[in-house]
Amino acid sequence: MHSIYMTPTDCSFYGPFVLAMCSEGELSNQYRVGFTGVVEQTSGPKTLSKRDYLVDAAKQLHVALERDVNEEYEAAFSHYKHGVELLLSGVTVDPSRERRDAVKRKISQYLKRAEEIFNCHLQRPVGNVCGATEGYSSLRFRPIRALSAAVENLKNCKILKIIGKVQLVHDPCTESTFVLKSLMKSGRSGHGTVTIIPQCVPFMVQLQRFYVSDDSLHLQLQYIPGGCLWGQLRKYQTKSQSIDFQQTNILPTSSPKQVLGPENDCQPLATFIHSPPSHLTELCDPSNSSGLCSEPVGCILESQVRLWGAQLILALETLHQEGVLCRDLNPRNLLLDDSGDVYLTYFGQWREVEITYCPDAAERLYVAPEVLGVGTVNEACDWWSLGVLLYEMLTGQSLYDSLTSGVNAHMQVPFPNTLTSAAISLLTELLCYDPGKRLGSGPGGAQKIKTHPFFYGVQWNKLV
Repeated sequence: MHSIYMTPTDCSFYGPFVLAMCSEGELSNQYRVGFTGVVEQTSGPKTLSKRDYLVDAAKQLHVALERDVNEEYEAAFSHYKHGVELLLSGVTVDPSRERRDAVKRKISQYLKRAEEIFNCHLQRPVGNVCGATEGYSSLRFRPIRALSAAVENLKNCKILKIIGKVQLVHDPCTESTFVLKSLMKSGRSGHGTVTIIPQCVPFMVQLQRFYVSDDSLHLQLQYIPGGCLWGQLRKYQTKSQSIDFQQTNILPTSSPKQVLGPENDCQPLATFIHSPPSHLTELCDPSNSSGLCSEPVGCILESQVRLWGAQLILALETLHQEGVLCRDLNPRNLLLDDSGDVYLTYFGQWREVEITYCPDAAERLYVAPEVLGVGTVNEACDWWSLGVLLYEMLTGQSLYDSLTSGVNAHMQVPFPNTLTSAAISLLTELLCYDPGKRLGSGPGGAQKIKTHPFFYGVQWNKLV
């Protein structure tokens, strides 16, 4: 993939693209490739005994331009690459000096555009330690225009409930229920950040639509009726008894599904589309507006934690391949569906929205130390957060309450003697202060976690 940048050119002209192509029938007698200032044309009935390299290159570059316009950057890059390779292979033996010079100028031009695509849309973020040989996921580069919709489409929708920082919404036109999450645009938009909209990430809620208003981005997300995982565990566990998840692997939903209709006392969504987040918090239940819960959940069977941990690893692995870091993964981001599977709330990266982390999550130690400091932030930060979540599930205590001396390079994480050696080993390696030594960091990434003894027996290919 990188060979396109390793071919030197001796030109610096970057003019506009000029490419005109004739039909296949005309190519036998005449062809025209519109390099600036140069037009090559056969005369009379002369027939090309061999397809000219400019014709083949023109076809590749024509497709590249179409893909580029449609924001299909991975395909555009590939066609630019093939087109330039054809030009390079032919220009060295082209008998026309004038045409050689024109071709070299076009090569330089197409290389410049391909490099722009690579740097802006395909290159992995700075700090990502995975090599380019691992390839790039095609999920990130699928056209996203189909997901964009006008804000006016929300005018007839009704707010059923405010849950934390999101709204549960009912659309009477489609009789569907979805979650709407609003992100405030930042004045620092466009400063080196690219938009990454992950789709089809296993065990993460789906993005169904997004709407852009003057000051906000509104994400229409899949609704998981089971609700917050931590809330479910508190409701169906007691200190004296824990549910055997291994037998059923299913938890009941927190409440019967709400019957939706005009009789519900719903509030119009349109009145909140242009409202600041502070206005939304006025509608929240005061008991739920304080952020993260401070009370620990009860201990969960290792077999169940193993399954949920594996599902979260698959979600995080895919997000990392897309170039997205969660940074502040915490209990508020974990949902439980009707089948007992755990789901991440939606994570993406938007050029117009400044990258931040949740202060509550940072205080409760769900945020990795390097995110709060001056160190390099990469995928390892999410493996720390995963370790904190697993620690709380397995021990029934929060890491915040267990580490009385705080997080530092010499901290000793306490473990109850009820944990297996594999669980202690996993938590110790995930909760490593140094991100470079943390399990999951460096080449191999998530694969190192998958092969840890704690996840022995997990059939990864059958989870999705």
